[in-house]
Amino acid sequence: MTKINAQPLRPSLDDRTPYRVKAEVAMNDVSSSSEIARSMPAGGCATYRDIAVHLDGSPEDECRLAWAEALAASHAARLTGIFTNMLPDPALFAGDCGISAIGQLTDTVIEEGNVIETRLKRRFGRLGPANELRRLDAFPGLLEQAVATEARWNDLFVASSPRDGEQARWRAMIESVMFDGGRGLFLLPPKVELRSAIRTVLIAWVDSRQSARAVAEAMPLIARASQVQVVTVSEEAHGRMGGAEALADITTHLTRCGAKVTANALQTETAPGDALLNEARRTSADLIVAGAYGHSRFREWALGGVTADLLASSPVTLLMAH
Repeated sequence: MTKINAQPLRPSLDDRTPYRVKAEVAMNDVSSSSEIARSMPAGGCATYRDIAVHLDGSPEDECRLAWAEALAASHAARLTGIFTNMLPDPALFAGDCGISAIGQLTDTVIEEGNVIETRLKRRFGRLGPANELRRLDAFPGLLEQAVATEARWNDLFVASSPRDGEQARWRAMIESVMFDGGRGLFLLPPKVELRSAIRTVLIAWVDSRQSARAVAEAMPLIARASQVQVVTVSEEAHGRMGGAEALADITTHLTRCGAKVTANALQTETAPGDALLNEARRTSADLIVAGAYGHSRFREWALGGVTADLLASSPVTLLMAH
């Protein structure tokens, strides 16, 4: 039997949020959740064995490498650098002059890639975890597919959130890995500082395949966290307890994996993405775990959505999966 106790909590940082419901889950079982947690081996339900990190020769490489190296070291994982060297798009060139121009430009991009690769090899020689560097030279469209292929045999893919500036050109690549890679993406805000440990994890839970995939991909981090908060956001109260009952089973499951879990159902008049970011600030979360693109990509682009809001605005690292 699942028991849910609800009680009002203090208002969030968002003054327009009228109330919050807290759900505490207890199970009547032969072994209690705490006993199950104590019997779990260190590291919880899973671990990472192979971690890939995206590299492109930009200043953000060092940020991504620092996080990827720390993750690989803490999980005794092998680290693979994926250096993407995008060749010029043939569709932008036409005619005999265009063929000549694209040939010269391609040679230039390859030569520039050689310089970056040499620099990255020196950097990889100083890494602690076992590692290798792979280079992908490909035209747009083919490059994204190649990166998705590399992501599939890794447990986690570390990259930057594709915001404005240098990283915006990798948006199609990030979406390709998200939709076709079959693995979780660990996405970093620009210039985000490396944290000593991921202690507080905020899970944005929706009853969807995408949320379940994100939680599964994040399980090695969830199980090691000091505190895990599972949050569902509703713009209208629903259910006996404002939707808190939907959190009972996932909360109990995470507890069985050794996580220290609390659950909150947030009712808000603000956009769900803003409500999640407010909650992340309130709890000083180190990581937000969320399913990606629960709606179609077109709807996210046209109307906005939680995925778009988190990618564009989150000051906290994200772990997303589709």
